[in-house]
Amino acid sequence: MKDMLHELMQSLCEASEIKAIKENGGLKSYQRWDELPKEASSITISPLGPPESEGFGSNRSLMKHFVFQISVESINRMESKALQRKIELILQRQGFYQMSGGLDEYFVETNRYVDSRYYEGNSRIYEDY
Repeated sequence: MKDMLHELMQSLCEASEIKAIKENGGLKSYQRWDELPKEASSITISPLGPPESEGFGSNRSLMKHFVFQISVESINRMESKALQRKIELILQRQGFYQMSGGLDEYFVETNRYVDSRYYEGNSRIYEDY
């Protein structure tokens, strides 16, 4: 069985900036690593639910539909924007596209900018997720 979350995280590491964040412990699934220094940038990928059946044939699901939230946190607003742009381009190559909604805010409590976006996409037909 395949794991779309893992595949997307691997794809994101194609970009040197994101790979550097991963090497510093800043690329995580579900939640930001608490021990990460406050000034360190981070990327968190969270599924917004389980994969859903999509595209039916002969009463059988032929693929899965996925929705992920990807949050970038940084002390530099433009860095978070640039990282989200790289993420968007990488995910488009994987067949994922940005949905409406999300978050673009500065949090005084953490002194970080958060740019959080939703992406959706489907698996390839006949792949087991």
